[in-house]
Parts: sequence; structure tokens; C-alpha cells
Amino acid sequence: MKNFLHVTGIIAELNPLHKGHEILIKSQKKFGACVVVLSSNFTQRGSPSFIDKFLRAETAIKAGADLVVELPFIFACSAAQDFSRGAIGILARMKFISRIAFGMEDPEFNFWPLININGNENYKKFLHKELKRGSSFSKAHSIAAEKILPGSREFLSKPNNLLGVSYISEIKRNNFDIAPFFIKREGIFKSRDIRENLEENFYMLPDFSHEILLDAKKNGRICEEKNLWPLLQNIFIRTSSEDLRKIYGIDEGIENLFLKNWKSSKNLDDFIGHCVCARYTRSHIRRRLIYILLGLNKFEAIGSLRNTAPYAKVLAFNQTGRELLKTFSKNSDIKFITRLKDAKSRTEKFFAGLELKASQLYEILLKNPDMNRELHKVLQF
Repeated sequence: MKNFLHVTGIIAELNPLHKGHEILIKSQKKFGACVVVLSSNFTQRGSPSFIDKFLRAETAIKAGADLVVELPFIFACSAAQDFSRGAIGILARMKFISRIAFGMEDPEFNFWPLININGNENYKKFLHKELKRGSSFSKAHSIAAEKILPGSREFLSKPNNLLGVSYISEIKRNNFDIAPFFIKREGIFKSRDIRENLEENFYMLPDFSHEILLDAKKNGRICEEKNLWPLLQNIFIRTSSEDLRKIYGIDEGIENLFLKNWKSSKNLDDFIGHCVCARYTRSHIRRRLIYILLGLNKFEAIGSLRNTAPYAKVLAFNQTGRELLKTFSKNSDIKFITRLKDAKSRTEKFFAGLELKASQLYEILLKNPDMNRELHKVLQF
């Protein structure tokens, strides 16, 4: 049996996995085993992933990860705070993760005063003031933080800095016995550039990742966000503002903004551009469009987000990952499953049902959909 004294957790989207991701994973293997919590088929910014979660989990294993588990849709397709709470909660409840590694654009910045800044009364005052002015929460948060710590607004404008602070805040707030380890994230490799032009930017990919992407393209398994538009048009044709307000995240008049702008929009990008304003960022809008497409009930979603994920769904593992599961799964505070039908409690069934809906929505967007892919992919350990 291997020595599992140190097991590192990594939270990732791998959309797709590039050489920077591979470097991060391999750099952590010197400490021991590596577990990846991977976003499901929709990303934090509200877009469908370039390739599906099972293919991305395969690239993670080939890059050196030992075990890959899923970050459920409701956390994966959320703003930084809920995204972090879901992912850190899964890692902490495994009970065998000793450290978490992540990249930040500016790790040299003294960001520690930002950890758990929500408890700072001056911050709360400035935040409330900005929200009353009509700013989005992310903008109001960065402005209020700037008042407390100069330089914070620019620092928090970079996504990995924001997530890093969110990860550490979640660990500290819950007194989780996990040590954060952050490294400088260099801008040489960018997943967005790969998604926009795979042929021109293939040099950013490890060979195995490039091959998986080429096979996915050949087999009609590359997803494009623009394919969401006709589905949304169909919903807007037959839906009232009152019906939209029943959906999670649809409030403060955003439903009227959607119904006002969809008819005059040429495509999805055009529509989002018409809806972006001081209060609503592109990611905020994208996430809510996915919630609408899934019919995500407001009260069910709010209730579920108050808790952590009820299970950890296993997406992939190697022999070391298999040994991790056999050694620790029975003593973990989280249930490991390999099939959605293993979800038994009411909360588990809600998460599993939503995951199936999200996976089937994702499949509709592909040239070669497999509506049962979520149900076919079954692992045994």
C-alpha cells in the first residue's frame, strides 16, 4: 500500500487542459497523491465546457492526477464564493486531503487582509453603498475592498486571484485542516485562446490533450456556446416575466432586460452585449441563461446551496486513485458515488437530477450528442 501522508487537492475546469495545468499537477506529485475536483459540463462563467467532463477528467489523469471527482453543476456554474464553497467542501470532507494547490496571477500581493473580509464592518458599509448605486456585486466587492486595502480592486479583477482568496477564506472560515499552497500563474498558456483557435494554438497543449481534442472534434464532441441561442429564443417566445422570476438568480429586473432585448439580438453574443450593464456582468448573465434553460427552481436552488455537495461523484482514477478510494472512502465524511442512481437521499436526488438535466442540455449543443452519456459512464473501485 502506498504512503498517503500528503494528498494534494486541485480545483480546476481544465477547459481544456493546457501545459500550464500539466505543470501544476506534476509539480504537486512530489508531495504525494493528487486529487482534482473538476467542474461539470458548465463552467463558472456560465458557458458550456469545450469538451465534456469525462474527456477533461481523462486529460487530468494523463497529466498526472490520481483521482478526479466532479464539482456538481450548481456549484460549478456559480460565482466565486459558491464555486469555492462547493469545491473546498468536497475536498475537506474527504478527510485525506492535506493541502490544496492553485495558481494566482499576483501571489506576491499582500492579500491576507481580504481573507474573510465579509466580517469587516467598514467593508460592509462601503459594499452596501456601492450596491445601492446599482453596481454588480463583484464590482461593489472590489470597490469596497479597495477602501480597506489599496490595490485590491485591480488584484480582485483577475479571476485566479479572486478564486484563490475565496479558497483560503473558505478554509479559514471553517477551520479546515488543509494547507493552502499558491504559485505564480503565468500568462503563456490560455484556455480561451485554445478554444477560439485550436489549430493556431495547439502548441499550448500537451500531446495527449491535443489528441483528445482532435478526436473530440472529429467525432462531433466539441461544444460551442452559440448553440444555446435557438434554445433560449424558444423559451423567451413562450415565457412571461412572472414565470422567469421563479428561476434561481432571476431577480432585480433582469427578466425584463432579457425579454426586452432578445427579439432585436442577432445571436447570443449580441444578446449578452445588449444586457451587460453596471449591475450585470457577462458571467452573471450567462449563468442565469443556463439556469433558465434548466428551469432551476429558485427555492430548491437556494436551499441546496446552503449546504455542501451531498456526494463526490468519481469521474476518473488510476491505480493510485483506486487505492485512495479503497483506503479512505469508508471513513470520509462525504459519500463517493460512480453512478447518479447511487444518490438516495432527497438532497442527493436533487443534485443528481439537476446533474442529469445539465448533462443532457450539454449534449443537445453537440453535433453528435449522446443523451445517455451521463448514465453510461460507470466506474468501479
